[in-house]
Amino acid sequence: MEGKTDRRLPAEERIKSKKAIAQLFEQGRSGLVYPVRYVFLPEEAAAKNRAEAPGQLLVSVSKRNHKRAVVRNCLKRRLREAYRNNKSLLGGAADRTFMLGLLYISNEQADYARIEAAVTKIMRTLSKTA
Repeated sequence: MEGKTDRRLPAEERIKSKKAIAQLFEQGRSGLVYPVRYVFLPEEAAAKNRAEAPGQLLVSVSKRNHKRAVVRNCLKRRLREAYRNNKSLLGGAADRTFMLGLLYISNEQADYARIEAAVTKIMRTLSKTA
């Protein structure tokens, strides 16, 4: 039962406020693991803005590259699923806070395995540097 609760992605772990999104993009550091671009804001800056969850996630797929909502929703679902299944790689310590934005940048619709490989690589990179 414990493993199941670790893999949840509750509403508190999603970035929703415009203020938090602006802070993430202004102060966060970014990188690219194709087909996913990431923006990461570590502990000290992220903790100032909110105190709901240790880590928060933003997922975005460009309407410019993917015109159909069905495709955008599918890609966002795959990004969230890959994050949810691998968020333990970031070290799920309760005292560590961060904000993470995952932005899908490819013009083509990638399968789940490719997206998960990119997200896993991002998580491992962030766990080593942060």
